[in-house]
Amino acid sequence: MSEEFIREVDEDLRHKQLTSFWKKFGPYLITFLVGIVLFVAGNVTLKNYNESKYAKVAELYGKAEQSVIANDMDEALKTLDQLTTTDVDGYQILVAFKQADIDLNVGNKDKAVAALDKLASASDVEMVFRDLARLKAAMIMLDTATYEDMQKRLAPLTIEGNTWKYMAKELLAMSAIAAGKVEDGKKLLVELEQDLEAPQDVKRRAKDFKSVIE
Repeated sequence: MSEEFIREVDEDLRHKQLTSFWKKFGPYLITFLVGIVLFVAGNVTLKNYNESKYAKVAELYGKAEQSVIANDMDEALKTLDQLTTTDVDGYQILVAFKQADIDLNVGNKDKAVAALDKLASASDVEMVFRDLARLKAAMIMLDTATYEDMQKRLAPLTIEGNTWKYMAKELLAMSAIAAGKVEDGKKLLVELEQDLEAPQDVKRRAKDFKSVIE
């Protein structure tokens, strides 16, 4: 076998290892962050729970949650559909993430992304929630989207000051490496590792990811 062939096989294996590493730990991070968002958004609604309008919406959302617990996903989605146009504070966010989670769990990745994209484009939703929707949609699409598409989705989140900057850079690095753009991915990982303000767990993951491709 030629050295070129061995090198290509070796690179392919490393790309798969790196992608597997992110797929193993990435969802836990996303789930944790989404949980924070749902907690905050939920608290906003609880302030007005006793008002009839809010109580009705809360009751419907609770019904959807019970359907999920009962593993009746069709009924849960049907109930959530009644809330997609609600103007009750916080529930537009809750519903979008819940719809995406349900669709993802039943294998409807396209619908999950569509629900998140809809939230991301909602001008009346705070930017931090819209950006998180973009981040989670990109996470779902990691295996199928092109690097160019991932750049389009994630580049705005990597700018200084964005709440989700570090996770967006991690995900973009994974996409670059999976697409064979190893140097682009490595550059992002180095930036994360050397960023003085980056959390220690981010630096550690960047170092681990980088060690796979070097």
